[in-house]
Amino acid sequence: MPKIVDHDLKRKELAKAAINVIGETGLEGLRLVDVGKAAGATTGTVTHYLGDKNAVLMAALDQVSHHLIQNFNALFGRGTPEDIVEGFCNVLPLNEENRRDWRVWIAYWGGAIGDAELAERHRQHYDTFRTLLAQHMRNLAPQDRPKHPPEMTADLIISALDGLGTRAALEPDLWPPDRQRAHLRALLEPLLIADRKTVLAS
Repeated sequence: MPKIVDHDLKRKELAKAAINVIGETGLEGLRLVDVGKAAGATTGTVTHYLGDKNAVLMAALDQVSHHLIQNFNALFGRGTPEDIVEGFCNVLPLNEENRRDWRVWIAYWGGAIGDAELAERHRQHYDTFRTLLAQHMRNLAPQDRPKHPPEMTADLIISALDGLGTRAALEPDLWPPDRQRAHLRALLEPLLIADRKTVLAS
């Protein structure tokens, strides 16, 4: 009886293997044979389920983006704005898994400069993050909503995460988890919490 393969699961496994390779080598150093080895599979298996090198790059970027979206969605079931700020801290490169995802995300920035298709995919993911965060801002209780428009608030959150996440991913020795958390709180608390406290106190 032929073995039944879950194609979606297999693609995810191979994309995760590609993420691990990119995190070590960058985009230029990615080889399909290395993706296969990281996944315990052959190069033919990689091309069968994902396609050529460019398709593998896209699959890895989509997988990192999906992970970030899952993290963002989990934040807004947490309750108070204080809880949400703490949740955003957990998106930062505080551990090796998050650091790997951030290194991959940064590698795609560089690759997007000379690749129109990659740049467009990267922009689409940012648009998704912005739309998702803006909608979550609208769904907050009236007393918990920031004073800025939802889309602007989303842009400010993304900018804060990008700036700190990039530095911490590239300079882990200088940015231990406690420092990352303290700096992100300093950026996001005035945006998401300070105005609310002023309103509640008035």
